[in-house]
Amino acid sequence: MIREYKINIVREPGPDPLTGEFYPFEHEELRIEAVSERSAYTIACTLFKMKVRGQLLRFFIDGVEYFEEDLR
Repeated sequence: MIREYKINIVREPGPDPLTGEFYPFEHEELRIEAVSERSAYTIACTLFKMKVRGQLLRFFIDGVEYFEEDLR
């Protein structure tokens, strides 16, 4: 069954490893219709607009931090 997931993506502050340019904290929120949390996460990874140059990204789905368990 398809349902709507609220995805919050947080970029932790940190430098670009190539240029040294500092990127501050940033946050983006998406609403995605998907069949599972994993599917919503995969879609969010392709849709978010933030620049990321080596900084840590954290994904929260419906308020709970999401971890990709199978990274094969």
